[in-house]
Amino acid sequence: MKKSLSVAIAVIAVAATACVNYAYNNKPDFMESAESRVGSYLTSDYGKVSCTSIQIDDKRWELDCLNQKRGKSFQFAVYSAEQAPYDVSRSFYLEAINDDAKQSASQGLMKYLQINTKDADVTQS
Repeated sequence: MKKSLSVAIAVIAVAATACVNYAYNNKPDFMESAESRVGSYLTSDYGKVSCTSIQIDDKRWELDCLNQKRGKSFQFAVYSAEQAPYDVSRSFYLEAINDDAKQSASQGLMKYLQINTKDADVTQS
């Protein structure tokens, strides 16, 4: 009886956690993909990075990745592929915001992400 009660409590806890995560993690698929791909590619080229994202408005997100060891900060504006001014081969489109992001755009795996490095109409944060 105690074992089945413990299992039931564990199942309820896991379900509740999943529901809370889903409710608060309402990032669109293109943003989830961008976080995963950019974080992986930057780690491959620069070493471990930690990335965070915030929604700026209905169409624009911002992705900030930090490599503490090298003191590099990579800031990108992220949009869905439908908003790209040119064809992109994935679900997201990136614009480099700061110099580290612009330099990364031509390095290693990052060059395959078709990052716009022109001065974009984005606000530096």
